[in-house]
Amino acid sequence: MDEQQVGKNIRGIRTSAGLTVTALAAEASVTKSTLSKIENGQVSAPISTLMRVARALEVPLADFFYEAEKDPDYVFTRKGAGKIVHGNGTKLGYSYEGLALGKKDTLIDPFVLTIDPEDPPGEFYHEGQEFIYMLSGTLQFSIGDDVLELHAGDSLLFNSGTTHKTHNTGDTPARFLCIFIQNPKK
Repeated sequence: MDEQQVGKNIRGIRTSAGLTVTALAAEASVTKSTLSKIENGQVSAPISTLMRVARALEVPLADFFYEAEKDPDYVFTRKGAGKIVHGNGTKLGYSYEGLALGKKDTLIDPFVLTIDPEDPPGEFYHEGQEFIYMLSGTLQFSIGDDVLELHAGDSLLFNSGTTHKTHNTGDTPARFLCIFIQNPKK
């Protein structure tokens, strides 16, 4: 999905909620300029920023990637056919393959992330929780002051509001299932 459609969806949700760009930017802790550029499709927003905007709007992140006329009962994604989206790590070279985009009102957003050995370390934080299941490769994962080394078959669940860092320490791409879990609407 392109930035234009994501921005259009955000703008539509914001205006339906009766919020100004200024009010939403303040609630999501982003600048008015950044939010305006996101809504106009001029920038590819990081997943962490989109998650803050979604939380401020009290909608699931998946609503920003919604393209269908009708909300489907399910989303079926064939192997390798997930939508590539722009996440916070894409500026570092990371690849985000969306596995279930297109369903509204979800509390989870599953992706397969790929971090190549030459990609720089990344640092992230956002609302909610995150679940990781390593598919292949080696990933050094830091949560606060704790440093973990994840290998194929390892899993990790953590509060993603804590600063977390990723770094591929192996010779092959690190691939992992990453499920972003949003806090339920209040």
